[in-house]
Amino acid sequence: MILILVLASSLALQSSGPANHQVADASLAARIEALFHAFLTADDDTAPIAEARRIYDERGLPSIAQVGDEASYKFVVLLVSEKLPLDLRTQIASKANEAAARHEIPSDAATFYTVRLRLEKLQDAAKAHPPLDPALRDEVGRMFKVDQAVRQQQGFDAKKMAEVDRQNAAPLQAILDKYGVPTYSMVGPEAAAEFITMIQHQPAQFRQEVLPTLKANVDAGQADPQSYAGAYDRSQRDLGKPQLYGQQLECKARETMHEAPIEDEPHVNQRRAELGLIRVELYARITAEMMPQFCPPSQP
Repeated sequence: MILILVLASSLALQSSGPANHQVADASLAARIEALFHAFLTADDDTAPIAEARRIYDERGLPSIAQVGDEASYKFVVLLVSEKLPLDLRTQIASKANEAAARHEIPSDAATFYTVRLRLEKLQDAAKAHPPLDPALRDEVGRMFKVDQAVRQQQGFDAKKMAEVDRQNAAPLQAILDKYGVPTYSMVGPEAAAEFITMIQHQPAQFRQEVLPTLKANVDAGQADPQSYAGAYDRSQRDLGKPQLYGQQLECKARETMHEAPIEDEPHVNQRRAELGLIRVELYARITAEMMPQFCPPSQP
C-alpha cells in the first residue's frame, strides 16, 4: 500500500482543500469521498479500489469542474494502489499528466502519481534481488520492532519509549560508522526506511550526520524520498528553522498535532508531490488521528 497513506478513521469526512462549491457532479464527488473514506478505514481496501477503477473505466479522471479540487485529487490517490495492474497505472499516469497540463485536475495530483509510480518501480527492482547484507537487514528489523512496540497507543509509556531510544543509540551509531546509511541494495527498501525512522528518534546530531548520505542515496534511487523529507524537516526544526516539506508535526500540552512552520508554504504541496508525498493537510490530520498518544487532544 502507499507508504505515506497512514490509516485514519475520520479523514474523509472532513474537508482538506479548497471548498468544492458548485461542482457539476455533486453525486460523483460524494461517491469519491465515500470511496476514499472506505479506502482509509477498511481492513481490506479491495472493494473501494475496484470501484475507483470502474469509475475510471467509465468516466476517466474526474475533473476539478466536475467534482471539485479535493475529490479530483483524492480520486487520483486512489488509483495509485498497487492492486491495480502496472500497465493500467502507467496509462493513468500519462492521462493524469495530460489532464493536469489542461488544468483539468490538480497539478500536484499528477506529479504525485507519476513519482509514486517511479518510486514503486525502483523499490520493486531492489526487492527482486537479495540484499547484499541480510544480517544487517535482520538486525535493523529487530531493532525497529522494539522501536515501534513502545510507540503503540495501547499501554503507551513515554519513559519506556525514551529508554528504548537510548538503548538503540549505540547500535545505530555503530551501523553508521561501519556501513554508512543503509541502502536498498544493502538491506532492502523496508529496512532502509526503518533505519531512518529510528534515526528520527535520536538526538539532533544523528540526523545531521545522515542527511548528506541519505540525500545521495535518494538521488541514486537507493532510498525513499519520504525518509529524506522527514529527516531534513526534523533537522531544520532542530536548528529552529522552518521546515520545507511539512513532515514535522508539533504540539504543546493540550494541543492537537499541527504542522510546524513551513518555508514557502503556498508551494509545499507541489514540493511534496515531487517526492511522492500526499498533501500536507491530509498527512497532518491522518497522523494526528493515528498518534494521539504523542500529543493529547485539547479538552473541550
